[in-house]
Amino acid sequence: MSVLDKLSADQKTLIVSLPYRVGLWVSQSDDTGGDEASEKEHTALSNILDGFSQQVFGSELLQYIMNETVTRKHEWPQWEQRLDDVPKDSMAALDVLRDYVDGKEVNAYVIRLMEIGEAVAMAFSEYEDSSLGEKFSIYSSYILYRLKARFKKQPSKSFDQFLNVSASERKALNALARSLGTTYNV
Repeated sequence: MSVLDKLSADQKTLIVSLPYRVGLWVSQSDDTGGDEASEKEHTALSNILDGFSQQVFGSELLQYIMNETVTRKHEWPQWEQRLDDVPKDSMAALDVLRDYVDGKEVNAYVIRLMEIGEAVAMAFSEYEDSSLGEKFSIYSSYILYRLKARFKKQPSKSFDQFLNVSASERKALNALARSLGTTYNV
């Protein structure tokens, strides 16, 4: 019997819908790139959820959650409602999980949600058609990011990876990280 089987239907839906909703929320945080970006990010979201559902990551609960997210793909259009509630819903999901599992399982869930959000953000580079001035500003931001990462003794992304996450997506990922009680470093 899985922990999810002990939850109410609403609690279970909250927890298994968040991997999809987080990815979609990050994708929709930036409308730069139009339909092409949206399509690439949605495809990336579907692919990453499918991939995560097929692999064991040291947490049976996490694999069960990811599998349930993909199994309930027919509900994804319903889960697209109230995407602005994703940060609040993320906190609520963690509260539910903390009542049933240890901190290691909760942390694995947090990490996976952040990985999904970042993977979706990196699926399309919104900066390809930037002007020289915009590129200089972006590079300056990257240098600042690298200095902060070095100061905090944290790993940092390459410039190409940094370019694939727009300022709006970064803002969304930081908001998600705060709601999950963690930090985001890009």
